[in-house]
Amino acid sequence: MPEDIVRFAARVQGLTHISVRRMPGTDVGPEPVDTPCSGYNVYVDLNAVGTVDVVLRSLRAEVISREDFKPDGVVLSALPGPAVAFAEDLADARRRSQENYRPMRTPDQEVLLDVTPPVVRTALDATGRQVNPGFALPLTVPAGEIRRVVLSPYTEDRRLLTWRLTAEVSYGGSHAEPAWTLQTTAETTYRTFHPDGREPEFTPAHLAADHWAPADKR
Repeated sequence: MPEDIVRFAARVQGLTHISVRRMPGTDVGPEPVDTPCSGYNVYVDLNAVGTVDVVLRSLRAEVISREDFKPDGVVLSALPGPAVAFAEDLADARRRSQENYRPMRTPDQEVLLDVTPPVVRTALDATGRQVNPGFALPLTVPAGEIRRVVLSPYTEDRRLLTWRLTAEVSYGGSHAEPAWTLQTTAETTYRTFHPDGREPEFTPAHLAADHWAPADKR
């Protein structure tokens, strides 16, 4: 396709350090399915591949469905350095996990999926300050360059949550709204036990891994 027609390319990918796994079956399909837990990284990469600047004007989210589900297990990224000893037959898997480890990035924006309608807002620290001060929308991507926006979707719903992310993009007097369907859940399968005999408590993802949570939820 000629360059003067192709104006931009947009891609979404994710990074999670804790996921819940559903094993193959009638409702899942022939392969295991891993769902990233709340607070993971969603990368929105915008590439101005043509000869004009591209502007990311906004990002918005909508919840498509919330479904009851039962995870069959949990997948946790192995952090570099010493850790809990694993069985010998897991040593190779742990080594590969450590070699492929990438740290989570502090988000530019957080996505509050439990608000109606969902809110995409600037990520703030506990003092109310923007955690990445250099970030702002609209974001201009000069022709021939790429920019990345980091999002962290957050939910306290332990059901399987399917949501849609939509970007509003303008370029050379034209307008486009690419969209992606994603999933997440607050369920981690982890529980916190207490020596005083209290009932075990649900453990959210940001306490089990380095996932993001809004300042008022940490």
